Amino acid sequence: MALGRLSALAASFLLIAGCASQAPQAPENMRLTVLHVNDHHSNLAPKQRQLSWGGQQWQVESGGFPRVAAQIDQLRAQNEQVLTLHAGDAITGSLFFTLFGSEPDAVMMNQVCFDAFTLGNHEFDKGDEGLKTFLDQLGTPACDTAKLSANVKPELGVSALTPSSMTDSFRPYTVFERGGHRIGVVGLTIATKTKKSSQPDETTQFEDELVAARRAISQLQAQGVEKIILLSHIQYQRDLALIPQLPAVDVVIGGDSHTLLGDFSEFGMQGEGAYPTVLTNADGETVCLAHAYQYSQVVGELQVDFRGDQVASCGGRPHFLLGNEITPVEGAVTTLKPIKTALQNSGVFSFVEPDPGVQRLLDNYQHQVDEFSGEVLAQVPETICNQEIDLPRRPGCSDVLSSAAHRLTAQAFLHAVPDADFALQNGGSIRGDIEAGEFTRGDAFSLLPFANTLVKIEISGSELKQVMEEGLAYAVSDGGSTRAYPYGAGIRYDVNLTENFGDRVANLQVWDKDSASWQPVRPRDTYIVVTNSFIGGGQDGYETFHSLSERGRTTNTGIDYAEAMANYAKAQGVLTRPSDYATQSYVPLPKKVNN
Repeated sequence: MALGRLSALAASFLLIAGCASQAPQAPENMRLTVLHVNDHHSNLAPKQRQLSWGGQQWQVESGGFPRVAAQIDQLRAQNEQVLTLHAGDAITGSLFFTLFGSEPDAVMMNQVCFDAFTLGNHEFDKGDEGLKTFLDQLGTPACDTAKLSANVKPELGVSALTPSSMTDSFRPYTVFERGGHRIGVVGLTIATKTKKSSQPDETTQFEDELVAARRAISQLQAQGVEKIILLSHIQYQRDLALIPQLPAVDVVIGGDSHTLLGDFSEFGMQGEGAYPTVLTNADGETVCLAHAYQYSQVVGELQVDFRGDQVASCGGRPHFLLGNEITPVEGAVTTLKPIKTALQNSGVFSFVEPDPGVQRLLDNYQHQVDEFSGEVLAQVPETICNQEIDLPRRPGCSDVLSSAAHRLTAQAFLHAVPDADFALQNGGSIRGDIEAGEFTRGDAFSLLPFANTLVKIEISGSELKQVMEEGLAYAVSDGGSTRAYPYGAGIRYDVNLTENFGDRVANLQVWDKDSASWQPVRPRDTYIVVTNSFIGGGQDGYETFHSLSERGRTTNTGIDYAEAMANYAKAQGVLTRPSDYATQSYVPLPKKVNN
């Protein structure tokens, strides 16, 4: 009997082994195509862009979500194993969001059908409740977009994002199967910047990015998943620093820094690095890093060849999306064939017709945007540029130390709140230039696209000095934002970022209306500052503003900051470049040298 049972057991084992050997095996090698975008910021419509080529300037329409959808559909059809990813900051930044909230972005993204989306800092601009609304809109029964972040920690039972469990609205990571291979995708959100430069609930916490990424990777490995993608909204330079500290990661698809990768130099544009950028992780293995610029302009096509569970090679290209109509800015040409051929052969530009169905959906919103924004408020003789103080001066802009657009909008704040002594605002409060030509109501709301009102704050001279130091400290901190830098009207100062905290601001002065002269700020005197409600609430590092609000020294005027700009433009009739600026002198931090 024992021998018979042993024989039967052996036969069964052989049968099972035979079945296992006949089961289809995933091929050891595979090519994965990752299609990706980031930081579209509610910029759903195309833009007009100038390119330099052949000694002259050319005008062309670029980008827009209907082109994004068409390009992704085309690339999906051309490749076998595909993941489609969005690296965050989908919402806020255009009139589509101002008028309709996150609905148009979700509608457009559902048409593309992203496999996964990571939370960006601007997803929190309307608090946890606003993010919950967007995440509920994102995805359909036919398109189950995974919403990810491994380091965002809303308070359970308190935040709208986590009413009953920590995965009610998003997860740390997800796993896809492509060609018999399991691929883990981990979401990551920039921590300090989101907490201090957006509007998450007070109880929502943001874990250190490296700690959270290592934990998620370890959990994936424990499940036998060894092909790992980090969907990272933490900035390109911080990706470069993070990757060598992470084990097992194979691919990083990034966002937040609006980084253009690829060689665009032939056409008067400057990329910040190679597409893809190739690095090694903590195990000494190859990692492919890719970003896709901003504002629905670029679709990244990353080609990753795996040999087993390791990256054998990184390839692919960016697709900067262009319309077919190209015109010279000045003069005439007999044929457009040379420039079109150059663009087609560039390896970075692609001519794309918008997807008709997505275009029809966008048109439904665009008609209402056009109706709202059409009123002409002022004339602009020459472009008034947004060129933040830490960035190179741009051709066609005034050759000044500071930003003309920031200075003008600060003046608009003073116009709206005439009892204020001076105005302050952060660099990130405005987006774009004030273009030459007609300035419309829509331009005002596009320039100042966020949900901010004007607040008046009663502040002493010593508290003002502290506020300025706080903004500068956050502007230069790791994980902070250079867009925290203070710009103003009715105030002026010198800045030296090589000094320590407390000594970076000098010669702080305020315009005295009675004597019509600049007067030094006195520590014990009291002043009234007008600013936007974002930094007035303590964001971007302006913590003293928050404490003054807590002590009842802040008044919310209820004036929308974009409406203040619109009213100022209408009152002026003509908007001209300012002749004086708040920053009188500026010493930056030494440039970091990458080895």
